[in-house]
Amino acid sequence: MNLPAAHKTAKAAPEQVLDAAAACFMEKGYAGTSLDDVARHMGATKGRIYHYFGSKSELLHAVRKHAMGINFAAIRPAYNSDLAPVEKFRAMAQAHAYNMIKEQAYQKALFGSLHLHITGGKNAGNDALMQDFITDRRAFEDMFRDVLQAGQESGDFDIKTISYALHTALTTLNSTLYWYTPRDGDTDKDRRAVAQELVEMALRALGACHNQNPKGNTP
Repeated sequence: MNLPAAHKTAKAAPEQVLDAAAACFMEKGYAGTSLDDVARHMGATKGRIYHYFGSKSELLHAVRKHAMGINFAAIRPAYNSDLAPVEKFRAMAQAHAYNMIKEQAYQKALFGSLHLHITGGKNAGNDALMQDFITDRRAFEDMFRDVLQAGQESGDFDIKTISYALHTALTTLNSTLYWYTPRDGDTDKDRRAVAQELVEMALRALGACHNQNPKGNTP
């Protein structure tokens, strides 16, 4: 029997819980969110959450893992390509900057958790789960670091210190988390245009202006 389209595209129950949790963490922060809030957002009971996640910290960790999985999936195709460093960075950066907008709830929940960790917050989950997240994040940053180093060695990037360049570029690409609010009528094309402009800013900061596509087209 063929299922209706809605059933074919419906998310699995655990991911529905993660979506609700990410939305609540984005709106209220981790400390200000209760499992009751997440359940209300889903229109369900806490029992549905406990069926998959044993605690709020475990749920936060699952949200972080899901967000990082989305992030890796966005940039991996370009990272694994044979593109030259500048074009590889552009493709990775475009995918990442767009992902920051498209998956804003997950990304804000992820960065909120990271901020809690950096500032010494006690409510971001246990140390082992946080360390797992930090390991994932470093692996993600290392993919960009590899491309920057290759571009530095080839002379395509005019940069001196890789770590400075890396964090400057990523701060630019991540910046929509702090100022972008979706507006009625925004299209996917609009979101991609925002991402593209941030990519061009990051490339200029890396001294790669002379390598940019003069038409500003996304590869």
